Amino acid sequence: MHKLNFHLDLLEKDNISTYYTELFNVETNKLVHTSSLTDSSVLKNNFVYIDDVPNYLNAKINTQSETIKLKKINTYQGSLINLGKYNNFSDYLLNEISTKERSEIRRRQKRLDHCIKPTYKMFYGAISEADYNMVFNDYKQMLVRRLEQKQSYWEELDYWEARHKSTFQLIHQKKACVFVIYHNKKPIAIYINSIFGTAMFNEVVAYDIDFSRFNIGILIFLKTIEWAINNKFELIDMSKGDFSYKERFRNGTYTFQNHIIYNNKELLMWVKANLLILKISLIYKLLPWLKKMKINTLYTNYKRIKKRHIFKDYVLEPNRDFHIEKIAKMDPLDDLKLINIENPAYGFLKKPSIDFAFLNVEHFDDIVVYNKESNENTYFFKGKNAIQKIVFK
Repeated sequence: MHKLNFHLDLLEKDNISTYYTELFNVETNKLVHTSSLTDSSVLKNNFVYIDDVPNYLNAKINTQSETIKLKKINTYQGSLINLGKYNNFSDYLLNEISTKERSEIRRRQKRLDHCIKPTYKMFYGAISEADYNMVFNDYKQMLVRRLEQKQSYWEELDYWEARHKSTFQLIHQKKACVFVIYHNKKPIAIYINSIFGTAMFNEVVAYDIDFSRFNIGILIFLKTIEWAINNKFELIDMSKGDFSYKERFRNGTYTFQNHIIYNNKELLMWVKANLLILKISLIYKLLPWLKKMKINTLYTNYKRIKKRHIFKDYVLEPNRDFHIEKIAKMDPLDDLKLINIENPAYGFLKKPSIDFAFLNVEHFDDIVVYNKESNENTYFFKGKNAIQKIVFK
């Protein structure tokens, strides 16, 4: 059996013509791939299994051999945004997002822009090796740190090395793009996408959990949508996954399919193909029951244990209970020590200081942090407009 992933092995490697003569995008009503014949010699002599084909791409084969058959099996549900319905980003927000949520999005975006004065960059068509390596290293660190926080695992980590090797060239070929939000030249949110024609495929997002108060994962997603609309993309494929944000921002769904291509006249191949078809169909019919029995959770925990070496360098600061007081003035300076929260020793203060900036509309770089020398568990955050005392228990 020759197993392939539709996205990684066909789209990214320009290998569609070997297996399909036509791909028609029913969402955009456009023919996105056509060729006269598929490679009959490959298909005739191989039992081919292609997974994760979106059914909005209506796939056809046309070979010189009438014995080659294509069987399509429905698997997961995917989410998408058909951008052709909107004239601009404001039009998308107005039609798809509630008034209340639009207001909240604007509030958090304004707060982010005020508190940290971020810079935004889309890498598409060009990126330096230095920028690329920094982005990918930080993306992995942020992703692992987030998974450590959730005590979870995401199979994206299994493909990090492969993605790191391939994406640099794909960016230069305009087959991928990476959107980055920076604070003081350091990435705090990264969104990696792949490109096929006028369709953008969301691959992976990672963000610094210290900035979670700003809902930065949603903000970078919306920035990516805005960029796609401004650059005349017609569709955003949000892929699979039961995430609430997908339900909130999508305007359509589709079904992933697994395709099995085989020679109908070769008895052994016919038997193998039909057994696989039966097996896959049964698995996906049982999937709702397996989820109900939390088998997927058990599998995630198993993967996390198996891959625990990945997390060994990303141990989070232990949760420490503390209480906060908003005060009018500081304690005497002769009992206070100025500290640098960029020092790893004070890493546990990074998120509270960012939260202080958010809640008091302070610019992060204006915040000065002190430690009370007579009580090492007491700290002060001082901005231009507010002072806060934080005491760890």
